[in-house]
Amino acid sequence: MENRYCLQMVSCGDGCCGNGNGGTAVENVYSTEETVCGTWIDGKPIYRKVIPGKLANDSGNGIVFANVSELKVDRLINMYGNMTDKGSINQIVFPISYNRTNGLFGAVNMFYNNENGNIFYHFFNNDGQYSGCTANVVIEYTKK
Repeated sequence: MENRYCLQMVSCGDGCCGNGNGGTAVENVYSTEETVCGTWIDGKPIYRKVIPGKLANDSGNGIVFANVSELKVDRLINMYGNMTDKGSINQIVFPISYNRTNGLFGAVNMFYNNENGNIFYHFFNNDGQYSGCTANVVIEYTKK
């Protein structure tokens, strides 16, 4: 018997192709520009923005990754990201506590501070391969 394929078309309303209404493709956009990516339970739009940067060269607590006070965050919905080691061999998502059989080679945990608009992180790097590595933080939020 031959393989059969079905294609189903659905209407996504007048919000298709760009303004975030009705579950449109814009919800899957990751950009360094602020993008509407959904609606929160109180009806406010959820915004998403990717913040690129580098992690510190040394381990530390409460290190500022970026100041995003211009985003006017009301409610932080989600914050996650990724990093690549200095040799561009290992790719890791965070928040992370990465364990290897011979030791913990990297750990990153992040938080947002409402008072100053900073994204802070705690960084543990005992083998040096993640010192100064490239990182991208995805922040999803509602606005004041």
